Amino acid sequence: MKKALLTFIFIIAACVTAQAQAYIGGSVKAQLNKDLKSFTIAPDVGYSFAGTPFSVGCALEYQGSFTNDKGYTQSLTVSPSFIYNICDIGERFTLFAELCSDIEVLDFSLFDIGLSPGISFDLTEHWSAEFSYGFLGYKREAGDDKAIRHNFVLDFKTATAEFTIYYYF
Repeated sequence: MKKALLTFIFIIAACVTAQAQAYIGGSVKAQLNKDLKSFTIAPDVGYSFAGTPFSVGCALEYQGSFTNDKGYTQSLTVSPSFIYNICDIGERFTLFAELCSDIEVLDFSLFDIGLSPGISFDLTEHWSAEFSYGFLGYKREAGDDKAIRHNFVLDFKTATAEFTIYYYF
């Protein structure tokens, strides 16, 4: 218990001395139709380092779905990210590139790593909205037959678009 408390205090002190600005955000999704009922909960936390164009973050995504043929399935994905703010566009917009990864931790059926471009809009001093679209990278995926597939991906489908709200404190 003492080691955990000391570790927590050390992490907080490191963040404060690094002049980091913490942020939280995330998404909630639901899909309901005749063949599929699914939901996703994905909280996201991170740090934006003051005076630098860099941020680091991590999302934890839980997805549950029910289909008529497979029944209920679930997945838990950890998604670390490294964000580089490329340039400011005016006073409120920022163009960024995100190096992101997805790791499915329940059955290790998915691993990917790649780049995703996006734009951020500062709504207020503490609130920000981000839109990212596309993915360029590597994906390792296990199919239903447990065969491993390795792919290099350039994906700009509408399914890759993401919209997220963040609160900075």
